[in-house]
Amino acid sequence: MQIIAIDNLKINMKKSSKIFIILQFILVPIYGIAQDNIAKSKIAGVGRFTNIGAELRWFPSNKTILRLGFEKGFNIERSDFGTNKFEIIATIKALPKDKWDLLIGKETNLETKSNLELAADFLFLEVIKEQKNINLDEGIAELNEQKGKEDMVYAVFVLTAIKDSKVAEALGLGYVDKTAMDGITYTYRIKLNGKSAIYEIEDGLINVKASLNPDKYKNEVFVYPGNKQLSFVWSAKPELSGYFVERKTAEENAFFPLNTVPIYASNGAGFEGIVNGAYLDDSLQNYTTYYYRFFGLSAFGEKIMFAETKGMPRDLIPPSNPIIYQPKHTKTKEVLVNWDLYGDISDLRGFIVARSDRDTGNFTIINKTILSSKARSYSDSTFNAEGINYYQVYAMDTAGNISYSYPSYVVIIDSTPPTQPQIMNAIIDSFGIVTLTIKQGKEKDIKGYKLFKANSPEHEFSVIEEGYLYDKWDTNLVKLVFYDTITLQSLTPKIYYRIKALDFNYNQSAFSDIISLKRPDTISPVSPVINDVFVGEKQIEIRFIPSESVDVKEHFVYRKTDFAADWEIILKFDSIQNSYTDTNVENGVMYYYSIRAKDESNLFSGYANAVSGKPYDSGIRPSIVNFSVSIINKKALLKWDYPNIGKEVLFVIYKWNGNGQLSQYANTADKTFTDNSTKKENTYSIKAFTTDGGKSKMSEEIYIKMEE
Repeated sequence: MQIIAIDNLKINMKKSSKIFIILQFILVPIYGIAQDNIAKSKIAGVGRFTNIGAELRWFPSNKTILRLGFEKGFNIERSDFGTNKFEIIATIKALPKDKWDLLIGKETNLETKSNLELAADFLFLEVIKEQKNINLDEGIAELNEQKGKEDMVYAVFVLTAIKDSKVAEALGLGYVDKTAMDGITYTYRIKLNGKSAIYEIEDGLINVKASLNPDKYKNEVFVYPGNKQLSFVWSAKPELSGYFVERKTAEENAFFPLNTVPIYASNGAGFEGIVNGAYLDDSLQNYTTYYYRFFGLSAFGEKIMFAETKGMPRDLIPPSNPIIYQPKHTKTKEVLVNWDLYGDISDLRGFIVARSDRDTGNFTIINKTILSSKARSYSDSTFNAEGINYYQVYAMDTAGNISYSYPSYVVIIDSTPPTQPQIMNAIIDSFGIVTLTIKQGKEKDIKGYKLFKANSPEHEFSVIEEGYLYDKWDTNLVKLVFYDTITLQSLTPKIYYRIKALDFNYNQSAFSDIISLKRPDTISPVSPVINDVFVGEKQIEIRFIPSESVDVKEHFVYRKTDFAADWEIILKFDSIQNSYTDTNVENGVMYYYSIRAKDESNLFSGYANAVSGKPYDSGIRPSIVNFSVSIINKKALLKWDYPNIGKEVLFVIYKWNGNGQLSQYANTADKTFTDNSTKKENTYSIKAFTTDGGKSKMSEEIYIKMEE
């Protein structure tokens, strides 16, 4: 006997074969609807579109409202999806007793007939309440038992009514809208045709898209092969529940069911993620292909195939783990790796040797072809002589299963010192603090560097600092920046440094090249002198005498428009220069300028005496361009172009007078002009004037002669 538990309901599947139908998808959303409070009742529903129309099923959430629905019936309202305008399209009510008897008598399908009989028993059942005296303890137990029996009968009734369309329609709990038009989405509202004195009844809402989708139930099933077994997983879809699996081999002609009780995908309380269905088929033959079909029960009681797939169980048991011995650095360019393997090696294919610079992973295979099953050693000539080498041995069987040994470390015998190191950069600031930056060596076993100092390259260099890592596993970076403090008051103008490198095997490199540093001076350079200023239209030229200090390396030109404001750098130059023209200026604005010098010790001179200048407007405006004259209907048409200068422009047209001179003839703000009074010979020129008093030069003269 198999018992399926649904909340507090238990159904004996062997005794109640009629209810071997949809559980999770139908019973939970309809029978077990959670209510916000005891004064509310909901009508839950489900719908779909078939070739006969939109098929609807619904059910109240408790027996009281269900009985009221049997008595009063339900109104079916419909609206196009997205609108709130509903219209009644049908009123549904349970059939009377005489029509039930007639319907059952005419039914030829045994399962449907059985379902009709079960529904009729519930519909017309009269509950006889036993009136007897019971004590408190026995009474509670008896009441609980009676409640459980009633719940089971109600659950059986719900499932039967939902799965069979004839039963649902006879109970007034099902309807087919044959007027639904393909391609339209409808919203149906199920309203109880009456009121309850106890419950506030919420209408049922069902959305149905009127379209046939042959792939609606298709779902991908993932296959995971194992040793003599296959595992299957799929994402559970709300359209199907209660899964069945069938299987066959290539030699078999038909599929055979693997389960008679449906499989349900479930999740724990409060889980809101994706629910997966799963099935395990074991006791199979390895390397044999098996074919499978997967079915699920729809909300309307149909058994629907949603996937077909195939799989092949495989041998997944790897060989026993190899035992690796301590690798040895036997020769300058050779590391010898030895291992053993115990246990069953009947299907052993061979070995693989891999190497890494750490014991936690990322091992790289170093043998080009798989080693023989009889091999127990391997000579590695590609190891990293300057780094860390871990080895791991893998055993592979004929099925491709792999086992591996623990990593093993090899001690490399190193007698090669690091290459000559290099001081990449060295500077001294004005306080006598020396900063030396060392170029990182390419060796991976560098332990660190040792810094030496002397006042003369001929003197013996003394060690002033050692910057070493503790060991190979020290996670700190190698020290590449060293600091030293020297006195600026010394008879020797320079200081000298060199370094040595040390590896983890205490091999020392040769000395680096000597680097010399000049002790910085503390005297600022002489200030430059500005000796002249020339102001023009939209430009200011300053002329100056640069600083005369010999160690000057740069000059800076400064500018500001407010004498109380800070200076801003507008030019930096290191060449020989004694003038600068500033063209990034505006007419009518006063500009102030100064200059400073900087020497090789990054010391700045004082600011040069500040000078000022204000660019002015010369009044000269651009001339017209693309000037042309043409004769149309014995009239002269003048055309030209003029750039946008941000000002209002008036164009004055000049024409030869009778004395052979150009004189003002007309003016216009347009870029065309038509001369209606032309002579036999005409000469034109144009000048542009702006409202602020500016004017352009006279344009070119164009001569044109009228045709006879």
